Amino acid sequence: MLNNLPPIRNLRRWRELQAILFRYGFDFLIDTKEVRTIQSTLRTLHLPVSIPESKLHELSTPERVRRMLQDMGPTYVKLGQILSSRSDFLPDTWVQELSKLQDAVPAFSFEEVEHILEEEIGTIEQSFLFVDPEPIAAASIGQVHYAILNDFSQVVIKVQRPNIEAKIQSDLEFVRDVAKLLHNSVDWGKKYGVVGLAEELIRTLMDELDYNIEATNADRLRRNMEKFPEIHVPFVYWDYTTKRVLTMEAIDGYKINDLESIATLDIDRVGLSKIFMHSILHQAFINGFFHADPHPGNLMVEKKTKRLVYLDTGMMGSLLPEQRNAIGEVVQAIIRRDTEEILRLALILGTPFQQINENKLRRDMDHMINHYLEAPLERLEVTRLLSEILVMIFEAGIRLPPVLGVSAKALLQAEDVARVLNPDVVVVEVMKDVAYSVYLHQINPVNTFWQTVSLAKDTRDLVRILPRSITKILTNLVQGELKVGIQILELSDIISNILIIANRLIVGVVLVGMLVGSALAMSVPRTDTLTIVPIIGVIGFVIALGISLMMVVQVWNTIGKTRRWSRRRKKDENKPLD
Repeated sequence: MLNNLPPIRNLRRWRELQAILFRYGFDFLIDTKEVRTIQSTLRTLHLPVSIPESKLHELSTPERVRRMLQDMGPTYVKLGQILSSRSDFLPDTWVQELSKLQDAVPAFSFEEVEHILEEEIGTIEQSFLFVDPEPIAAASIGQVHYAILNDFSQVVIKVQRPNIEAKIQSDLEFVRDVAKLLHNSVDWGKKYGVVGLAEELIRTLMDELDYNIEATNADRLRRNMEKFPEIHVPFVYWDYTTKRVLTMEAIDGYKINDLESIATLDIDRVGLSKIFMHSILHQAFINGFFHADPHPGNLMVEKKTKRLVYLDTGMMGSLLPEQRNAIGEVVQAIIRRDTEEILRLALILGTPFQQINENKLRRDMDHMINHYLEAPLERLEVTRLLSEILVMIFEAGIRLPPVLGVSAKALLQAEDVARVLNPDVVVVEVMKDVAYSVYLHQINPVNTFWQTVSLAKDTRDLVRILPRSITKILTNLVQGELKVGIQILELSDIISNILIIANRLIVGVVLVGMLVGSALAMSVPRTDTLTIVPIIGVIGFVIALGISLMMVVQVWNTIGKTRRWSRRRKKDENKPLD
């Protein structure tokens, strides 16, 4: 299993990770030959422990995984946080549990902060009037300090942890190995595409290591939110921003869930909740570029201007035009209780990876939708219903683009925040308003013009190549040179099975001939000159009989394996994720 160890410099870390897996009951991911080594590691290493071993059996699987990730360290906490956004295939219990993962890491020294700043943007004296040595916050990748620039601008500086990129890359090799192991050893590893999922999570985490990406995201989100004067995204100071340092406008305000403090600002919370929902839906369905982690920690209300402020643009989502149109149509189909339309859109957006029982899927969706829509409008959690529909579609055998799950999770978080501000917010009504805006956006003369231009270009190209292509096809047809290529899926497997059957038939015919010939030879009378013939007949008969018995056993084993594989596949297809 996990016995292909990396270079010696990482050996201790790999042993720690294997020991934590063993401790939390995931020892099937460890080579059984190494169990004694792992047990020894548990005794000798000072591993972080978040819960006594005697209490582990009382925890659910999602909670065990969450606590295990916490013990494995900052890299795995961050991966768990990213994974919690995949509400398209993770059940709600898993999403809620992984969403509890919090960065709990000590701050690094101000001397190291100074050293990194000098490497990236020059000495502190050249760039800043003041940098607070005490960090405002410390997370797994970096920490934040308050500062004042030479022009008296008040800013916050996010500084990346020393050598964090090398440490994370080392940890991620372990993630890749576990993903490959799950893909090769358990059926649900292939079903859930764990290798692709791991690579996607790794890519997202590596993007967060480049603060230039986060700065670019902030500028783009601010431009998209210009039509909302009540919304603000902090300005980026590009002269003081690099891959490892991000300098942004400081915001003096209150967290959006600090209702007592917000009350002192005399703000209309009902209006603020609607504005917030409008802004996040506008991002997803009109701009196609949305904040993928709008939890209360990333949202503030500015004291002076009373604007809603989006913070931390490190994790963003991007929907293609056809994807945001389709997900908007899915929401409308849910409200209409049109399960046939939902299934049609799911098949357009997704890729089936197993046989789909469409009637059962539609019945299950209809039952769930009717259960949710019986609630009063002010209590209708339409985004939670959307997330559960996406999970149901995945479990039925349709793999949707990952960004749909990310967008559903973002909308779900946004609805939860809106309900903190106003428990009676009618999200469906806000969605209807945004749907109308989407329609106006689609028929906007500017958009229509550019769509027409694009269509005209495609038509021009088609008109240009069509006559030549038709002439070439007709010429080849007349000359008898037209060739048609047909690609049959899994053709190599079909040919292999046909060859096996043909070989068995040939061997069977040869065996019949050997048996008949041997029987005839055995019946020859024994004389002085022909004594050897009956003996050869006996030998041939024994050989033919032995080969026949081997073929019977082989065919029987093949039938048994096929039946077991079929039963296991059906069992895995029907087995829900805990």
